[in-house]
Amino acid sequence: MNIKKYEAFVRAVERGSLSKAAEELGYTQSGISHMMQSLEEELGFPLMVRTSTGILPNTEGEVLLPIIRQLLSTNEALEQYIAKIKGADTGRIRIAAFSSVATYWLHTILRDFQKDYPHVEVQIVEGGANTIEAMMDNREADLCLYTGGEKRSFDWIPLCEDQLLVLLPPEHPLANETAVALDAIMNEQFIMPMDGYDYEVHHILDQLDQYPYIRFSSCGDYAIISMVEKGLGVSIMADLLLRNYHNNAVALPLDPPQYRMIGMGVPQLKTVSPVTRRFMEYVQAYVQQRQETARPESN
Repeated sequence: MNIKKYEAFVRAVERGSLSKAAEELGYTQSGISHMMQSLEEELGFPLMVRTSTGILPNTEGEVLLPIIRQLLSTNEALEQYIAKIKGADTGRIRIAAFSSVATYWLHTILRDFQKDYPHVEVQIVEGGANTIEAMMDNREADLCLYTGGEKRSFDWIPLCEDQLLVLLPPEHPLANETAVALDAIMNEQFIMPMDGYDYEVHHILDQLDQYPYIRFSSCGDYAIISMVEKGLGVSIMADLLLRNYHNNAVALPLDPPQYRMIGMGVPQLKTVSPVTRRFMEYVQAYVQQRQETARPESN
């Protein structure tokens, strides 16, 4: 079995183009075309459909794609273990993360990690829960950083709580309060994160007797903040995002307080590659340092 053929197939599907896959993998156009033809001949059926817009997996290709990705992941882990035994740390980590985590955590974690592992390639994809969970299910990511992984099929490690706050226009009657009662939201025009970004907010609103009037929906955090700032409604957002983004909207805790648990997930802890395991340690060290810095000193 030639693992390079399977890698070329996955890369061609991901890029939607044989030429782009060939460029990334260092092959010629004819070389990668020959590899795909050889792979399909070995399997006894085609894997892809050539369309006017690019390469798409056919039904058989869709079925095999997650299995092939797992094969490549296992092979990469093997190569990393061999490299580690030889004293070299190389490899690739594919990370799927919430935008807030990617924006405000990963730059510091990556800075420290790359100092010690300069030859490791790190790929980051930002998205909502639906995108992240689909990537994990399809083995398109080696590690995820988001909330809600407790009920998923992959292995999950809780990291820290992040408070959810109600976001109000600066001139709102409740803006001078120290906290906002949860049932007060029922009477407000509400700006809802779109599907895939909204399950934490739905979990909070489900505690009410009735939902507020959903005036707008948006998958962009900063768009929601801007709309609230201009008086178009109220919303609920995470402290991690709001504390790092300067704006004139007013963020207040809910009463009772509401939290989300940010965590880290991998397909299987027992099979995680050495380089991914090391990165996980850097994530945990960063979170622990943040918690110690935020912890009030005892008198």
